[in-house]
Amino acid sequence: MAAYNRLDKPEVEEGKTRLTGASGYGPFFKTPKALHRGISVAAGATMMLFGYEQGVFGGIIVGEDFLEYFNHPTPEMQGWVTACYDLGCFAGAILTLFVGEKLGRRRMLLLFTVIMASGIVIQTMSRNMYTMVWGRIIAGIGNGGNTATAPVWHVETAHHDAKGMAVVKEMAVNVLGFVLASFITLACSPLMSEAQWRFPLGIQLLFVVVIISLVLILPESPRWLLARKRDAEAKHVMALLNDHDVDEEFEEIRASVKTEQAAQASWAQLFHGGLATRRVILGMMLQTAQQLSGINVLAYYLPVVLNRSVGLPELTARFVAAANAVSFWLTTTSSIFFVDRIGRRPLLMLGAAVMAVAFFGVGAGVGVGSLFPDSHIPGIVATAFIWLYFTTFSSGWISVPWLYPAEVNSLSMRTKGAALATACDWLFNWVVVQSTPPGIDYLGWGFYFIFAVMNAAFVPMVYYFVVETKGRKLEDTDRWFEANRTWLVHKADHSVHNDGGVRGGRGDGSGAADDNEAMMKAFEESELESLASEDDLHAPTGSR
Repeated sequence: MAAYNRLDKPEVEEGKTRLTGASGYGPFFKTPKALHRGISVAAGATMMLFGYEQGVFGGIIVGEDFLEYFNHPTPEMQGWVTACYDLGCFAGAILTLFVGEKLGRRRMLLLFTVIMASGIVIQTMSRNMYTMVWGRIIAGIGNGGNTATAPVWHVETAHHDAKGMAVVKEMAVNVLGFVLASFITLACSPLMSEAQWRFPLGIQLLFVVVIISLVLILPESPRWLLARKRDAEAKHVMALLNDHDVDEEFEEIRASVKTEQAAQASWAQLFHGGLATRRVILGMMLQTAQQLSGINVLAYYLPVVLNRSVGLPELTARFVAAANAVSFWLTTTSSIFFVDRIGRRPLLMLGAAVMAVAFFGVGAGVGVGSLFPDSHIPGIVATAFIWLYFTTFSSGWISVPWLYPAEVNSLSMRTKGAALATACDWLFNWVVVQSTPPGIDYLGWGFYFIFAVMNAAFVPMVYYFVVETKGRKLEDTDRWFEANRTWLVHKADHSVHNDGGVRGGRGDGSGAADDNEAMMKAFEESELESLASEDDLHAPTGSR
């Protein structure tokens, strides 16, 4: 397949864009639909590898050969060797802050996938726990960069009314990776040799091959190309991604890019407490909440939880974990059909409420089971509530926190915002994963009640602060935030409309389309006035 050809540029005839020359994407991507599918598969493969890594280590650390090979590590050491991966992911997300905008979406994915492959090889060849830890940290750096980049690339190339579906698809294959990890570790568990854990680790290299092969032949984000003043390439990519005239949309995005470059959001502005700060914090807040909801208490350690807390035998715990993973994937896949219909806010609020009930049920089941060790009923109840938690989490909380930073931040802050949000996700992922083995051992059933309280607190948090983005173009979101500077969503001006038909912050879908040119002009003037006022604020006293 041919690589991307910059010479295949669009021509303009009678006010419409048409392509000249070959498409540049080989025989598999001859239509916009095929090209979108290719991007979905590439972005999905990065998230599938992420999901596999989440599930694989929880499956191998309960294996007898692994425990004997590494001299039966303590619960604290098991927590550390599992959680150090998340510290690497945190570092990878932070690196994205500094190189993401320079390299672009595709080169970032290629770079961090190679880094991740190096870590996978080191883990697979490990002879002691120290080597394993370093391998997991290096693989984590690669995964942190990938997970900060892939959703942004996917959202920026998706149609505005399918952004939610695009990222939910990523999360569906993320869970499919988790399913594969559960079944592969289950299949390898009878092996009484090093292959019991080396094979599940090494097979991850297959994902690496898929990611690199696809990213090499897929296009860059047109919004990033416009930001780098590569207008002809950007228009070409937009024409390839759409089966209709793109001139109007191209001009709208270009005007938005110019406005943002005129009022460039810098690190100083980010910490100044202005509009950019609010939008970045919203993304960070949701990804932090996703981890504090307790998903990785169960995703990383489900066989451990079922074995130590619920009391199931090791093999039974593995079977239950694998069956739950399949259910988790099915419910995540079903959410593809309603995330862009119901909206972000309702899914998050209802989900948090049910997840609070689920964790309370898990804690109660484990607590009663400790009082009546001969009864199987408390264990069955706890397992049922674990299933309820996974089903609910997969309906909204698995995807919206990853989608939201790419939707809510302006173009100039999108890479920084997504990277900071992803860094928060991985930092608190590490906190939860590191604390789970000792938390289960020392707190018992009380450990699960902590997450019940956390989830209950997320309901008012979402109600008061999270802005609805369903159905909006990315440029419409810019205009909405400019018109509504209050942090409290219920106090926002709901008379503000946008092209996506979403009204105000709640997305009731009743708004009519406004005139793009007039709104963009007003937005530009407002941004420039805001920039001028900040210059005055920082100017010496004598110059005012």
